[in-house]
Amino acid sequence: MQANQRYAFIVLAVGFTLAAVIMTVLSVHLLTLLQSQGLALAAAVALGTLIGPAQVGARVLEMLFGKKAHPIWSLLASAVLVAVGLGMLVGAPGVVAAGIVMYGMGSGIRSIARGTVPLALFGKEGYAVLMGRIAMPTLIAQAASPFLGAWLLDSFGTQVTLAVLCGVAVLSILMVLALVPYALRRQRADARHAP
Repeated sequence: MQANQRYAFIVLAVGFTLAAVIMTVLSVHLLTLLQSQGLALAAAVALGTLIGPAQVGARVLEMLFGKKAHPIWSLLASAVLVAVGLGMLVGAPGVVAAGIVMYGMGSGIRSIARGTVPLALFGKEGYAVLMGRIAMPTLIAQAASPFLGAWLLDSFGTQVTLAVLCGVAVLSILMVLALVPYALRRQRADARHAP
């Protein structure tokens, strides 16, 4: 792996790991986060059910409109939607519902971008090994995240936990932005070598 590829690999792996932390903490602790802001359990569950349809809807939209764009833009859209959605979780119930939909859309798009971005950045050769290397820190982070989320909630409360998750989401956006120049250079090089 060349130096510029190594840089892109590290940035991508860190970005995917940060996103995995956010999504795992939220999937485990969403109801607790919502209830601690005054929502009844039934309302929290109802809001939580918005994530699945939002994920599916975003995947359909990505398949329809994202085909011609470089996958890095889908990854960026995912990171922004997740960050904005998380930020909206501190609002009134209507705002929270919109935030959960945005978060779900970002999560849904990320599930596609997780496979397409590495392929676009590094090509087909060695793809399976590359995905395994990216998966290792992600899986470790996913295993630790429920405990981390519980510790944050127990030690610092809902507002700090959401602030930390928002901070991680902003870092995730920065990781994607750091990849954009590399992705565009790679796209131009691939276009030059295409038959």
